[in-house]
Amino acid sequence: MQTSDAVLARIRKLLAVAEHPATPPAEAESAAATAERLIIKYAIDEALLEARADVRSKPEVRTITIEAPYVTAKVMLLAAIAGAHSVRVITGRGDEARMATMVGFDSDLRLVDLLFTSLLLQAATSLRREPNRGKAFRRAFLIGFAREVGDRLRRIREEAVAESGGTSTALALRDRRDAVEQAVREHFPRLSTARVTYSDRGGLMAGRRSGASANLGTGERNLAGRRAAIE
Repeated sequence: MQTSDAVLARIRKLLAVAEHPATPPAEAESAAATAERLIIKYAIDEALLEARADVRSKPEVRTITIEAPYVTAKVMLLAAIAGAHSVRVITGRGDEARMATMVGFDSDLRLVDLLFTSLLLQAATSLRREPNRGKAFRRAFLIGFAREVGDRLRRIREEAVAESGGTSTALALRDRRDAVEQAVREHFPRLSTARVTYSDRGGLMAGRRSGASANLGTGERNLAGRRAAIE
């Protein structure tokens, strides 16, 4: 089996092809689709390796800063990506920049971090093309984008689980999720949930359309300093 670094390197190469402006559309689409599937397969392989290991690793706790504006909508995107990779996101409330805590296994945390950076940049790029740029529209757009991306990632993961062994794979992933949930209870014994609302349905639907065509991966050039792209 390929090492983690080798798989991540292959993902980056595929997406570099998909993102390059000189790549023919059909080839770019094929490369992006292959990368998306490989990302999920990588996560599954890591879970199966963990299940067979003599010494089990434990979930880790990491924090990242979510920059204003539209902090709640950005947290929704992070949580949508995390939820498809057995990672939990915990954060406070408010519209100012705040810390988001992620709880999960190292390999899953690495994927979530990469995907969040890339998809936030993609959302910002797509949003700049929209003629309606009011605050309510922007916020609803990001919420719709997050929902669509989350739905797509879950579907891809379910298909990959079915193709990779079904029950045994599902059990390994369930054990991984259970370990993360236990770690969350230990670190955050008192959690509450908040309902997210929006006031612009047009923005929500535009965001979902953008999320439906988003590249669910990241190229190497997207990895640094891009999380504050939405102004």
